[in-house]
Amino acid sequence: MVFEISQSAAEFYKNEFVLGNNEAVRLFVRGAEGFFIGVEKDLLEKESHIIEKNGVKFFITENDQWHFEGKTLDFDPKTESMILS
Repeated sequence: MVFEISQSAAEFYKNEFVLGNNEAVRLFVRGAEGFFIGVEKDLLEKESHIIEKNGVKFFITENDQWHFEGKTLDFDPKTESMILS
């Protein structure tokens, strides 16, 4: 799986979450009237796609990888929002 997390996005989550042993930032698909990124602190699932950036571990389970494939997650400081492109 090809998925990138920018330095600014990793830094944002590093400041937002206090991660303990075997915890990571889980990225997942949320759906309502379209698809959105869900983010939560969760126990690291070894069967997932794992990315480490700026000392923060992120993971995406196999069921959600389709939404992130070939994309980059970035943080826009002007709008204080995440951008998946």
